[in-house]
Amino acid sequence: MSDDIAVGEELPDGRMLYRLESRKSLDLLLADVTSNGTIEVFPHVEEKGLLFLQFRRKRLVVSAGPFIGLIPLTPRISIEVRPKLPVTNLSRVLDAAQRSLSTLPGTERLYLTDNLSSDSILEFLAINLHDAVRPVLEGGFLKAYTPKSSLSSHPKGKIEVAGTLRAWGRGQHHFLKTTYHEQTSDVPSNRVLKAAMQVILQRLAPTNPNRISLIKAINQKFLQLPSMIGPMSGRDRALVQDQVSTKSIADQKAYYYRALEISLMVLSNTGISLQTSGSDVSLASFIVNFEDLFEEYLRRVLHGISPADLMVRDGNKDGKRYLFDENRGPMAQPDIVISAGPGRNVVAEVKYKEKPNRDDINQAITYAICYRTDRVVLVHQKMPSKIGGLYRIGTINGVNLEGYAFDLGAINLEVEERMFGEVLFSLVPA
Repeated sequence: MSDDIAVGEELPDGRMLYRLESRKSLDLLLADVTSNGTIEVFPHVEEKGLLFLQFRRKRLVVSAGPFIGLIPLTPRISIEVRPKLPVTNLSRVLDAAQRSLSTLPGTERLYLTDNLSSDSILEFLAINLHDAVRPVLEGGFLKAYTPKSSLSSHPKGKIEVAGTLRAWGRGQHHFLKTTYHEQTSDVPSNRVLKAAMQVILQRLAPTNPNRISLIKAINQKFLQLPSMIGPMSGRDRALVQDQVSTKSIADQKAYYYRALEISLMVLSNTGISLQTSGSDVSLASFIVNFEDLFEEYLRRVLHGISPADLMVRDGNKDGKRYLFDENRGPMAQPDIVISAGPGRNVVAEVKYKEKPNRDDINQAITYAICYRTDRVVLVHQKMPSKIGGLYRIGTINGVNLEGYAFDLGAINLEVEERMFGEVLFSLVPA
């Protein structure tokens, strides 16, 4: 095999896994992605911009774009795209950006369990639980026969002689005491499932449209549970944990396992690691556009810690303006606009790259002129070998162009966020 052909890892299910950094490429043999002369690449891979493909003779060049996550390329090949620079706490970035993890239908991967300390992880578990409950509702609930007794003039079941005689002794000669078994869905498995859905509905905050839709969907599933299912008892979790670990659920109800595994994680405050591979639990594969995530994260960080006299706006929305003074033509849409009033602006452009290039510089200078400011910043990720923070790029016609290397690999992201805010806010003209 040629040295520049990527080497993958064979997974237990026989699939091949290739790892790739965002914005990087790898070469595969064309024979690996074809079967009987037909290319097997899933159409949504290119349609959604998850990966970019180039066919070169007997090779397929696979290039990663802004999306990170495990992306199935063909029925036999998956590409795991990772951020190109270190990120110490992806779940914190997701929480701060108030962004959701997207899932790819029909794809699963194994995760390492971790402490559930993130709203984004809880949301991801909720997405998976919602999907796992669907076959339970469609296939039928677990049920059990529980003993019942009745004193009635319309008896059913087995006559209990002693109870009947006691009734007769009280003058109730037209009654018979009977015992029988009644089928019920009020069993530990269903009580655990119901309790987990209640926890999600109580804890998941409706911070964005995706979450609002998810909460509504889970509530609809919750209302479809039989009303006879009662609250979870103290022993239910242990009993269900034993059911899951010993695989003691009947084969025709095997669809319960995934729903119960996720429910137990939610109830025990267990989450997953998004950045460390594991073998603890199988959930849907996630993807996220890291370019959009990085931009939204920094903007919301600034908004959350900004002083009362400063306004942080999104240039793609409320902070945009016409590029030209004649109010015609294209819009100027910088990623971040920090304003303290007329003529007191700082414009920032966020780039998901190691350092800005000439096109980025041209764009930043144009925005500075448009927004009547002499302060503009190009924000990008810090490389591990470089110094982070603010640095001077240059001055042109009175416009000061700065760069800021934000360290997503910092041990303490909270400190990094606070330093970032203090520096950018200090640039606002007095």
